[in-house]
Amino acid sequence: MWLLIIATTSIIVPWLHLRKVNVRADVLSDRAVRLYFDYAHPVSGAAVRLSSHPLTEWHAFATITNPKEKGFSVLVSNAGDWTKRQIDTAPTKIWVRGIPTCGVIRISTLFKKVVLVATGSGIGPCLPVIYAKKIPARIFWSTPKPELTFGSDIINAIKDADEDAVIHDTKTMGRPDMVAITYRLLKESGAEAVVVISNQKLTQLVVYAMEARGIPAYGAIFDS
Repeated sequence: MWLLIIATTSIIVPWLHLRKVNVRADVLSDRAVRLYFDYAHPVSGAAVRLSSHPLTEWHAFATITNPKEKGFSVLVSNAGDWTKRQIDTAPTKIWVRGIPTCGVIRISTLFKKVVLVATGSGIGPCLPVIYAKKIPARIFWSTPKPELTFGSDIINAIKDADEDAVIHDTKTMGRPDMVAITYRLLKESGAEAVVVISNQKLTQLVVYAMEARGIPAYGAIFDS
């Protein structure tokens, strides 16, 4: 009975926080848009769920907070019909559900220095750590046409946090050896752990390779 009550409550509570909020859309390119919100200021590493129609599909995005700014933003890249629609329409209002909850990037606060590894829009979840600069981090970002797709502000923030950051343009440089570069950055910097934000295949590849070397490594859990 208690398990049923807890499970039912867990389902209901997020819907009690359902609301339609104002959003400012900054279209970075035909493949990415950054949505800005001012109704909350989540902790670093949190995530929020968004929808155009609350009774249909919901999508989770990592929040991007900047200590110098109020509110937060999310980075949306073209990964399907819903995300493409946000880029094309630049919404002014959107539905949110529940409260921001912490994701895997939050683990970085436990270490003195980390290596952040991201591909594509996976740089979004890393940005709160990059903006805050409370934790020294080496940054490895692999994506096609990084500045053209995501804008110069993100590039500048990365360079400001790590002047020797590896920003690998897969369009001109091909696919990088994710494991070799990650390991090199860790050994050069003396970092204590690796945090990976990527697709399931690459995340598992890098995490397994680091853990096989005795290095703490963390990535998202993809099992539902």
